[in-house]
Amino acid sequence: MRIRLGLAVVALATTAATFAFAQEEVIKLRQKVMDVNGQAAGVAVGMIRGQIPFDPVVAAAVARSIASDNEIFPDLFPAGSDKSEGETTTKAAPAIWENMADFKAISVKMVADATAAAKAAAQGKDAFAAAFNAVGQNCGACHSKFRLK
Repeated sequence: MRIRLGLAVVALATTAATFAFAQEEVIKLRQKVMDVNGQAAGVAVGMIRGQIPFDPVVAAAVARSIASDNEIFPDLFPAGSDKSEGETTTKAAPAIWENMADFKAISVKMVADATAAAKAAAQGKDAFAAAFNAVGQNCGACHSKFRLK
């Protein structure tokens, strides 16, 4: 009986350690996704502001990258990943888990708006800038509601 109880405790501890590791890794992954989105947005904004020469192929690519990332982004917030683990800290606000439907809705809108911006890139810088404005609004809406200050 003691051996079984001991094995159960070891199994439970191993499972808890694996869960903590998984939570830390998912936090790191979603941070990397946001880093990539930030870099893509930086290229888009640089082209819109004239700091980088406008290239419709690159503009479309960065917008598609943002759309693609946001298709999977809400899945990177499983239950329990709301707390910092180990040396990994999260800026994800509790509001994400309290109102996952709104969080997902912003991400769905981001996918649609970024896809529209990607298509608008072929029409030139002004069309891309107008369409990409909605992408920026989505970023602001999500960060103001779902990101810790």
